Amino acid sequence: MEGCGKRSADDSKESKQEETGSADVNEEDFHLKILKDICCELLSNMLQELTKENMLEGLHQGHLNEQTCSCAFQNLLPLYSASVESFLEVLREADQTLADNLEKRFPSLKV
Repeated sequence: MEGCGKRSADDSKESKQEETGSADVNEEDFHLKILKDICCELLSNMLQELTKENMLEGLHQGHLNEQTCSCAFQNLLPLYSASVESFLEVLREADQTLADNLEKRFPSLKV
């Protein structure tokens, strides 16, 4: 009988720890979502400020490529479509092929 009571008490302690752990995970997810939203806002503002010269330099140094742009677009769309479209317009002047490939990947962005 003592073992059953002890097990029951242990189970309730584990249950409370799981609930606390779950609350911590939910709070962490909430904070990560806020961080992601802030980063997306910052990135969208930066995309609107890029010039053709900035893009050419980014392409030359390998910072701008189809993979990085696709990753950014996946996180920015559809909320920041105006920023992405603005970026694509300037990118088209710097690298027509890359702009076309990105438009094919994201057909809602036809500029």
